[in-house]
Amino acid sequence: MEGTVDLSVTTIDKFKVIKPTGRIDWESARLLDKEIQQTIDDGFCHIAFNLDEVTFICSGGIGALVYNLNKVKKMGGAIYIISASDYINYILETLKFDIVFEGFLFKSFEEFSTEIIDKKDDKEPA
Repeated sequence: MEGTVDLSVTTIDKFKVIKPTGRIDWESARLLDKEIQQTIDDGFCHIAFNLDEVTFICSGGIGALVYNLNKVKKMGGAIYIISASDYINYILETLKFDIVFEGFLFKSFEEFSTEIIDKKDDKEPA
């Protein structure tokens, strides 16, 4: 169906990983925002977006990420962006969102997992 995006959502410890596939146009950006809202309502404030399989993202999709970034920050969390896509990285850099998400941008899921998920265990007291 045109105008939709497939969303795969997985839980790893305190992290939700949302992996959209396809085009994030205006209509599917609303679906993405609803999924993010539900994730936050479920108590998750550490949300990773694996954008490797996104072929297009409109301003509404970017807006959903930035709007919800502020919400999770207030909860003590973060939004992480995972993307090896030249297209997605170009869009983020052009809009200066590479600065907004600085320190929270990763080129691969493995990099995110090593630097964030695995390290969280090192920071917590035994």
